[in-house]
This record gives sequence, structure tokens and C-alpha cells, in this order.
Amino acid sequence: MDHWTNASIEMTLKIAVDIDGVLADQVAAVLKEIEKEYGLVYSKSDVDRAHWIFEGREIWEEISRLLSDPEYVMQVPIIDGSQRAINRLSHHDVFVVTARRPHTEEATRRWLDAHFPSLKGYYWARTGTKHSIPSDVLIDDLDINIVEFVKSDPDRHGILFQHPWSLNGTDIEDYGSQVSFCPEWESVVEAVEKIDRLRR
Repeated sequence: MDHWTNASIEMTLKIAVDIDGVLADQVAAVLKEIEKEYGLVYSKSDVDRAHWIFEGREIWEEISRLLSDPEYVMQVPIIDGSQRAINRLSHHDVFVVTARRPHTEEATRRWLDAHFPSLKGYYWARTGTKHSIPSDVLIDDLDINIVEFVKSDPDRHGILFQHPWSLNGTDIEDYGSQVSFCPEWESVVEAVEKIDRLRR
């Protein structure tokens, strides 16, 4: 069977995992490029919202531009603890969901194969459509995606992988029974284990 099919394998939980900010340390990578190209030095703590602007430029536009370069894609570092955690969760149906543009898919898949070979699928979701993902759990670093996901089904659970840019004025607090707030991968694994117990 194709390692990267969208077909789901019957397992305890279907878990969709975002790439950027969850598996890939995309913000750290783009800040290095911003320093190199523009001579501007920022830290991840400076990026305090999803549509962060520096010198009139939006960070996500810079990220999108850079992702067009396969060499850049392959050099993006992984988030601390992500490989070990994904391996620990591999008895579930864990697959990637991303809003990266289709022309970046080949390099993105190669990056994933190099770092996360146990992932069971690749699902492309256009911006704002992650609520349509066929999964029980979504792990994402933006509250907007988590809220739309859990709002679509009361039996779904969202795990917000927290960064300074993760909270953007949504009503995520209103979905406390469906949402876990996790600052690192160890707590993500614990949250998944708790969700698994609750669903048995």
C-alpha cells in the first residue's frame, strides 16, 4: 500500500497533525532568512499573532515564498520532541494535514519521509478548511483552526500547540471540554492518551 495514501487505517484514533509550528519549526527558519535577507533580527517571542507584520511585510507571505524553494524546505528544523512523540503515537492513525500550497508538496513529503516515516498519510486542506478533515483529533498551532474543527462536531478534540502566535482572539475558551492547550510535545502525548481513554 502507498505510504502516502489518504486512506485511513482502522485504529483507535484518527489524528491530524499540522506541519508548520507543530512538526516543523517554520518560524525559527523564516526568521533566520529575514535576518539574512533584510538584516532584521527577531525572536520567536516577537511573532505574537498569526498575521505578524515586520517592516510592512507579513511573515506568512515570506514563509509561502520560501517554501517554493525545495532546498529551503529540506532545511527547516523539526520542533523539539516531535519525532519521539510521533513514534509514541504511531499505534494510532496519525497523518499530516497542511495548508501549504500544492507546488510545495513534493519537497514537503520528502522532508516528512526523512523525519517522520511513521506518519500514515498526507491531507491537503486549503486555508480555512481544516474542519473538513476526516479525523477525531486535530493538533494545530492556530486557535482559528482548532475552533473551526471542534465546532464542526461535539465529539472531536483539538490540541492547540501553543506558541506566542497561537491565540488570535477566537472564542476557543468556550470549547474547554474539547480543547487541550499544550506548550510542548510531551503534553500533547498526554492529551492524546486522555482523549483515547475518554472515548473507550
